[in-house]
Amino acid sequence: MTSTAQDMPAEEPAEQAGTLSALPLGQGQGDSWLPANVAELIRALNASHQALKDLWSRIRRTADVAFRSEKAASQAEAAAAAARVTQKLIQDEQPQRRAPLFRQLLAAVGTVALDGLACWFAAQALGGGQLETMVWAGLFLAVLGGGEWALDYYRDRRRWPLLAIALGLFVTGLGVLRFSYLATVGSGGLVPALVGAALFTAATAGFLVLGYRALQAAETVQAWKARRQARAAARAAAGARSAASRDMAEWDRLADTYVAEIRHRLLDAVPFGHLAAAEAAVRAHLLGQD
Repeated sequence: MTSTAQDMPAEEPAEQAGTLSALPLGQGQGDSWLPANVAELIRALNASHQALKDLWSRIRRTADVAFRSEKAASQAEAAAAAARVTQKLIQDEQPQRRAPLFRQLLAAVGTVALDGLACWFAAQALGGGQLETMVWAGLFLAVLGGGEWALDYYRDRRRWPLLAIALGLFVTGLGVLRFSYLATVGSGGLVPALVGAALFTAATAGFLVLGYRALQAAETVQAWKARRQARAAARAAAGARSAASRDMAEWDRLADTYVAEIRHRLLDAVPFGHLAAAEAAVRAHLLGQD
């Protein structure tokens, strides 16, 4: 603190020097030679120059801010730890379902979209114009998508076998429609139409199974919410801890400046060999720990 050092008088008045040297010392064991009353020592030092007193006031305000920041960071970290525990408890209920929910949903939707061409051929067999064909193809895709979701939703229920049979019959029906369309528009006979319809049917069934397996591996909605809350709590805790570190670093900077300015004055109050212990006591006072 250059301005403070320049503003200080070269020589202390005899009265102030006498005040510092007259402070009582506590004599303990080892390096415990400290002023008996650190607050009295600080008061005497601050009285020697207004700049020191202003700096002291600023340091104590900064200490209060640092303590509040530390408390907020501790609370945020506790909340983050609780959120992680909650997430783990929910996840452990179904350990096989750990894949991110939205990624698996996109994969399932992708498998349905891949059935678009096959459903289009099946819709063509129903006749009608282009709009009607698009509507039918959309309905077929919606049934396939709903079937994937229903297979996952009812996977542990008695209705699952009936649902699987119904979807199998639906896929077979789409295959029959595709065979009818290919046999009508094709010129190679029934065998190529049958082969083409079988390939499209196998592809539809395969994509249906892949979509179902993707949904099977997806985390539950409750686990997804718990994971989001845990991540948000972790980010909040990291931000609070960063703020607490910045506030404490600011206090350290100001405290270092204060101690550096009064170091030569402490020599009037404590033996030279115990200067470090006295500085530690001063820093504890500046932090509000005395």
